Amino acid sequence: MFNDEPGDNETFLYKLERESEVQKLIAHLKRSKKTYVRRRAATMLGNIAEISDPNERRQAVKALVSAIKTDEDDSVRAAAIDALYQRGEDAFDYLVAEIAEMGGSEATERTATTLLTEWLSADHLEFRMVAATALGERGATAAVPDLVRALTDPAPRVRTRAAQACGRLSDPRVVPPLSERLSDGRQQVREAAANALGAIGTDRALAELVPVTQADEEGLRLIAVDELGQFGSVKPVVVLVDALDDDSTTVQRAAMLSLLELLTTASTEELELICGTVVDELARADIQATVPALLDIAADGTRRRYRQTAIWLLSRITGDRYRSEVIDCLLPAIDKPDEETAQLAEAVLPELRSPELEKRLRVYLSRERGSEEARSRAQAVLDEICDGSSGELVTTGVDYTYVDSPADYTNQHSSRD
Repeated sequence: MFNDEPGDNETFLYKLERESEVQKLIAHLKRSKKTYVRRRAATMLGNIAEISDPNERRQAVKALVSAIKTDEDDSVRAAAIDALYQRGEDAFDYLVAEIAEMGGSEATERTATTLLTEWLSADHLEFRMVAATALGERGATAAVPDLVRALTDPAPRVRTRAAQACGRLSDPRVVPPLSERLSDGRQQVREAAANALGAIGTDRALAELVPVTQADEEGLRLIAVDELGQFGSVKPVVVLVDALDDDSTTVQRAAMLSLLELLTTASTEELELICGTVVDELARADIQATVPALLDIAADGTRRRYRQTAIWLLSRITGDRYRSEVIDCLLPAIDKPDEETAQLAEAVLPELRSPELEKRLRVYLSRERGSEEARSRAQAVLDEICDGSSGELVTTGVDYTYVDSPADYTNQHSSRD
């Protein structure tokens, strides 16, 4: 409870909030001698849903930051912190940046870290929340023990900010306490802890995320499968392949992208083992959960490195069921402006050796589709799958017609009559 009373000020303050009188609220926050008025003015600056004038928005944020730095009453400063939080992440981040920049000399740096560490024990949760965030921004490893204690703060917002700060610091001491927060009673804390472990990115931190791929919340599963792609070894392959059967299509796609990330970023020493393991595990998975996802990624021109890995995988795991769709995807790729992708498509197409591929290649060449380089690649693939002869896969001398549409068939045969 606060000691000062509202008196006659309450009615006019509510009127200022209702009418979005930002400048008048700022004036009361800066100049009123009454603690209650300053505190209410700060709160109301956070409550106004929309401040349309950009200049007024900036002035409100600066006035709140100034109150946090200079007001003599902790309740006013706490209300100003909360108001910035209510105004959105940009406003709150501005405050954190202002506080994080405190210092300059080594002695002042220590003083600023000490002050923020003291705030972690403040009565007002707003101080604890901004202190945890600022310590993370400052990279204050000296405050790791205090941030670890803040992970069990009674306020979920403080625990969330403490988890985020621990992720920024990437200190190995925070991994066990962060893993405990994966079962926190609040989802926002659980997700912050999972993201922090992913940001730390060590084998020990990422190993803590493996069980999270089975969590009840889709958000947690998504974070886990997304972060496991940076593991750099075969350890998460099985759980990522299992995640391809997740109830959420978003989690399924993230799992496939993480598998591609493992293959794309693997070290030379690990590459062969990871490639073999991924192919073997995908072979046991439901093909409906793998090939369509890879086809989507292979067709996505915005993810070049993933696209190439997806093309390679498609050539290794495609069965008869999706052979036509994969040929539809890979054959046009031989004419991609991206030379590496075009060469890769040429290299892997022979893996799809079949009468259908031969027919498609002959049609491609007979209709003079694509660039000269693309037709040369198509001919090279045809020569390889036919062992250099004309018609190894298709019965010699048999007239065949491959059509793209019913009209093609009609046109080709009517021209012969």
